Amino acid sequence: MIDAEGKRALVAQASARMRELSRPDLDAQARTMIESYWRTLTSQRISAIYLPTDSATGAPAPLSIAVKQHMAPDGSSFEESLPTLANATIERFDTQIGVVLRWQKDSRGEGELDGVRSRQVGYGFPLPFEGDRRGMVFLSSIAYVDDTDPTTLALLTETSDTIMETFRWR
Repeated sequence: MIDAEGKRALVAQASARMRELSRPDLDAQARTMIESYWRTLTSQRISAIYLPTDSATGAPAPLSIAVKQHMAPDGSSFEESLPTLANATIERFDTQIGVVLRWQKDSRGEGELDGVRSRQVGYGFPLPFEGDRRGMVFLSSIAYVDDTDPTTLALLTETSDTIMETFRWR
């Protein structure tokens, strides 16, 4: 949940990851980034966040998935309204469960956060009713440092995609 306890859990997860990477120098930077991230979650009215762990080791993954309900403005469809939210190129997939919209963007921290990077992968799931402007948006954030192995980053992105493939409307 997007509350004080959830924020503490995310800080603990990030700190554990920095210790695992032997990067205590980035711990304060990660905390600053989380503070900024939490403000964004709150301002975007994100309702929940998922913090997965590695099933083999129990170690926290440097990955979080936030979820929010989204409604397009009058005169616009759910899909048409996403480019403003995504601020990235959106791919459209027609699947057995309906339309899935996906985007990805990478960013580098600034100032104190210069050594920390972030990949955001977004997913839009419009309600499966003709003309409905509502849907769910999931925002997956992957934090990593400059020297992260590209294979590791690709696997974390694939993990996010795999988790989102389990989404179903009920």
